[in-house]
Amino acid sequence: MDRVIHSLRFRLISVVLIINAALVPLLYLGVVAIVEEGYAEQFVNGVRSFSRLTADELEAASDADFEQRGALLLDDAMLTGQVVFTEIIDGARKMHSSMSMEGNAGRRGDDFAFGDQGDQVYYISQAIERSNHPVLLRLGFDESPTLERIAAVKRRILLAVLMFTLVSILVSIWLSTVIARPMMRLREAAQRVAGGDVHARLQMSSTIAEVKDLNHHLESMRQALVGANERLASEIREREVSERKRLELERQFLHRERVATIGTLAGGVAHEFNNILTPILLYSQLALNDTPADGARSRDLGRIVAAAHRARSLITRILTFSRQIDSQGTTLFSLQSTVEEALALLRAIVPANVEIVSEAVTPDITLRGDPSLVHQVVINLCTNAYQAMAGAGGRLRIGLSRVTSDSALPGGVIQGALLEVSDTGEGIEPQAIPHIFEPFYTTREVGKGTGLGLSVVHGIVTSMGGAITVESSVGEGATFRVYFPLGAHDGSDTGGG
Repeated sequence: MDRVIHSLRFRLISVVLIINAALVPLLYLGVVAIVEEGYAEQFVNGVRSFSRLTADELEAASDADFEQRGALLLDDAMLTGQVVFTEIIDGARKMHSSMSMEGNAGRRGDDFAFGDQGDQVYYISQAIERSNHPVLLRLGFDESPTLERIAAVKRRILLAVLMFTLVSILVSIWLSTVIARPMMRLREAAQRVAGGDVHARLQMSSTIAEVKDLNHHLESMRQALVGANERLASEIREREVSERKRLELERQFLHRERVATIGTLAGGVAHEFNNILTPILLYSQLALNDTPADGARSRDLGRIVAAAHRARSLITRILTFSRQIDSQGTTLFSLQSTVEEALALLRAIVPANVEIVSEAVTPDITLRGDPSLVHQVVINLCTNAYQAMAGAGGRLRIGLSRVTSDSALPGGVIQGALLEVSDTGEGIEPQAIPHIFEPFYTTREVGKGTGLGLSVVHGIVTSMGGAITVESSVGEGATFRVYFPLGAHDGSDTGGG
């Protein structure tokens, strides 16, 4: 039995030695690679942070003291002991630290990795934005301290690996002694059972039983951890959904607040204009009543009264808009009549060099909502369109059609009405398109736009359950498409009644 135990011990030690011979070099190389990468990353991150901070300080310097400030910063960099080369390139002029060694000028390009070029110096450049021209800061950092630390760590890792190998051999000898005897007893008992002695007991040492218990407990712990992990993942998903809903509700609330502010402002301005128009309309009517009906003055006064009435009608619509912009109307109204009414008002204010073309390729469409709000949508979109063509003129097109599609349209509208407003103006820059519906956002000059028109349009269309999209190319104009859901009885007509 002792001979068998010695044989088992020899085989176990041999296996340990083979495993160490195969894995220890890989372990050493892997740990060394991780250490080198870590030190290199730490060095490069520190170099980049230092150079960026130095460049930021140079950017903050005024033109008057830039040269003096640059010299001080270069000297400070050299005093850190990490920097061995400093240079500021300002056009054809180059500045170096007073403590720089000679021969630093004309260095090669930047390093892209730690230890690059094998010269133990890491070169890096940082651009400095000045008021009238760019300036380049170049620094060279000494890599030798980091290389020395890496070499020292390698030696310690090698020593640790050798100690690990020695300890593993000693542990294998101890384990072979502790495990071999119980395993041999288990083998002998198994042989007796195989020989027919079914009453022989398969005895195992208490260590093996404890391993079984440990395995059982670890499995129980794993199941508990898996359950806890699933619950945690579920809670995280629920919180993410709740957070997205909260952000969306907050965005909608802020938008509604802005639109409500716009309505209040519009109402105040409309009241002021109404106060101004009242005496104009009153005295013009009195003068018209006292003037002979067949004279030129009577016709002029009639035009004044008619214009004042149109202005008062517009103010009434603005007041209606300011009171009802945040409400959901339930009135059924004709979309085409509302658009034609808005166009009748627009033709009086659109410049003569802008051609207005109205196209309706479908029978009259009925919507459910507030016609004054749709009127406001048409006015705002058309105003933006003709203002984009104010200089050279162009063509303003308003189109109405019915949209029926098997796939969902923007805003979730599947069957509805499409209002298109297109122009041949200057177009919209691509970077401005995502922001054009934001309140107070405008690309026009100060005094030529408030940034409220499109945000109000977006709020009205959204409140009616519709959607709005825009397509534009610079120099080729823009097209706004507004999708409205149909009214209750109009939607039934799509079946062919």
